[in-house]
Amino acid sequence: MYKEFMDFMKSKKELDNNPPSYSFVLIDDENIEVFDMNDKKEVILLLEESDLKWRNEPWKIMARYLDTVSYNATVYKYRMHYEIILSSTGCEFQHFYPANTKKVYNFSKLIIKKIIAPEEWGMSTLKELDYIHPEQKVAVKYNYWDYIERFNKVLLYENANRKHSWFIKICSNIFNRHVPNWFCKWWTLYGPSIKILPESYRKLYLEWVDISLKLIKMQDENIFFEGMSVMYFFMEFSIPWIMKWSIEVDNTSEGFPCLQSTVYTKFWSKLLQKNPEGKLHGQEIIDLINVTISKYYDTAHMEPQVMEDLNDISMISANHTNEEEDACIAGEGQQDVDNEEIDLETILKRYQQQLEESSSASTAGKGKEKA
Repeated sequence: MYKEFMDFMKSKKELDNNPPSYSFVLIDDENIEVFDMNDKKEVILLLEESDLKWRNEPWKIMARYLDTVSYNATVYKYRMHYEIILSSTGCEFQHFYPANTKKVYNFSKLIIKKIIAPEEWGMSTLKELDYIHPEQKVAVKYNYWDYIERFNKVLLYENANRKHSWFIKICSNIFNRHVPNWFCKWWTLYGPSIKILPESYRKLYLEWVDISLKLIKMQDENIFFEGMSVMYFFMEFSIPWIMKWSIEVDNTSEGFPCLQSTVYTKFWSKLLQKNPEGKLHGQEIIDLINVTISKYYDTAHMEPQVMEDLNDISMISANHTNEEEDACIAGEGQQDVDNEEIDLETILKRYQQQLEESSSASTAGKGKEKA
C-alpha cells in the first residue's frame, strides 16, 4: 500500500511539474463509446493461422508484422512521406504534442483544400512529380496513383496510448468542383454518417437534402453512391468532424483471417459550445446553412416560371418566318441572358408588330382585288 501511495505521489509531482496541455486532457477524456463506428472495414494485411493465438491482442500482431508502422508499404514510404506529398498537393496538416515530449502526437488536424481529379493531373495519370526527401536529400517521385494511396494511408497514425484522434475538415470550395469517385470511396471509409449530427444540425440536413440543387442535378443524371448526400452536406458547409481508428482480427469475405481497421467518427462538440460572448462557435455554419436553404427554395420556386417564359419565347420564335429576325433575337438572348423579362417583352412587341403588318398587308391586298 505504501509503495502504491508513493508511486501516486511521484506521478502527481511529475504531473505538477509538467502540466498537461489542453489537447492531452481532451484526448485522455475521450470515450470510444461516444463515437459512431463505421460498418465498413479495411484490410491491413492477411494473417496466418499461427497468428490467431493473439486474436485478442491485435496491436501485438500489428507490431509483429509492421513494427511501429500502421500499414504495409515499400521501404521509403513512411507515413510522413504521404503527408509531405499531400501537403504539396492541396492539404494542410498540423500536429499537437504532449507538454513533456514531441515524439508522439496527441491529436492532429487535416484540412483538405483541394482534391485533384485525374484530368487535372496532366497528360497521363502515370506522369511523375517529385519532392526532395527531407532526410536523404534525394528526389522522390510519385504519380497520380501514389497520390490516391496517400489519402488512404496518411490517417493511419496511432500513439502508444491508443489515444490519438484526427480533426478533419473539407473546404467548401471543393463542393463546386468535380469530386472523383476514388475520393467518394475514401469518404465511405473515413467520413461520418448522419448519425453523428446533433439534433439541430440533423433538422437542417433533412431540410437541405430535399432542396439541394447539386443533389437534384445528380439525381437527374442517375448519379448515386452510399453516403453521397452526407458527404456533400459536410463539404458544402465545411463542417469538421473527429476521427479515430482501431484494429481487430476478423475474416475476409473469402474466409481468410486478416487484420483490419475500423474507423470511428463523432461531431466536433466545440461547435455546440458558446464563446465568452454567449455565441455558439458553430453559429456561422448554422446561419450559412439556413441562408443556403432559403436560396435553394427561392431558386426552386422561381425556376418553373423561368422555364415557362423560356418556353413562350421558343414558341414565339418558332412562328417567325424571317431568318434575319430570328438570328437577331437569338443574338440578343446570348448577350443579355440575365434579363429574360426585357427579352420577352421585346419579342412580344415585335410579334405583335408582325401581326399588325400582316393584317394591314392582307387588307390592302383585298382592297386591290376589289378595285
